[in-house]
Amino acid sequence: MSLKSKAREKVERAGISNYSFDQDVLVMCGNRYTVEVCDCGEPDCDGVRLLRDASVLAGRVLQ
Repeated sequence: MSLKSKAREKVERAGISNYSFDQDVLVMCGNRYTVEVCDCGEPDCDGVRLLRDASVLAGRVLQ
């Protein structure tokens, strides 16, 4: 299963239906998240880490 598919499954499992992908970036409620492999080693980890896109945050701070 691809990382993008795992991220999609994670979002849908959380009950979120208003999302999309822009290339490999997850977009939810106007927020952009990079999708990365998680290797934390926790037994219940699904192997996906969503990190809020810092470049978008920086742009909002400057406005």
